[in-house]
Amino acid sequence: MKVFIITGNRGEGKTTFLKKCVGELQRRNLALFGFYANNVKTTTGSEGYLIKNVTTLDSRLLCQRDIPSNMDDLHLADFWFDKRAIETGEQWLKEGFSNNSPVFILDEVGKFELDGYVWDKSINHLLRFEKGVLLMTVRDRFLQRVMEKYRLDKTNCSVIDSLLFTVELVDEIERG
Repeated sequence: MKVFIITGNRGEGKTTFLKKCVGELQRRNLALFGFYANNVKTTTGSEGYLIKNVTTLDSRLLCQRDIPSNMDDLHLADFWFDKRAIETGEQWLKEGFSNNSPVFILDEVGKFELDGYVWDKSINHLLRFEKGVLLMTVRDRFLQRVMEKYRLDKTNCSVIDSLLFTVELVDEIERG
């Protein structure tokens, strides 16, 4: 599997850039599976993240800073993660497993995955595939550790550190 990592700092536009790539890949009728994450304010005004399916546009609240009503949720750092939303995100990725040339979208990989949580299991499963492309976002400060943990290097991974969208980049992603 070929991996493309969109990298940048918090708030620099990684997800916006990813959405532009997704839009162009969809225009080309490629089979996309996965999600992007949007920062949202919860009903109580707290910060949270919503994952949105790249194909169906279905969404789920993934995590929030508020203590949830369901105490079965996973508490990591300042966030409470909805375990059902994690399962939903994993399912959205799994839908591409039987496709001949899937493009998997995963926004965002960082500290929690490095510690073995949230999308870690999915990433390890995806990287066992020989076919397809994984397009994911990673903050600059986690890039080197993510590459080391998942054994990514120049032979199987391209790092996109310029958030200037180009059709040539999408051409490269399409070629895998």
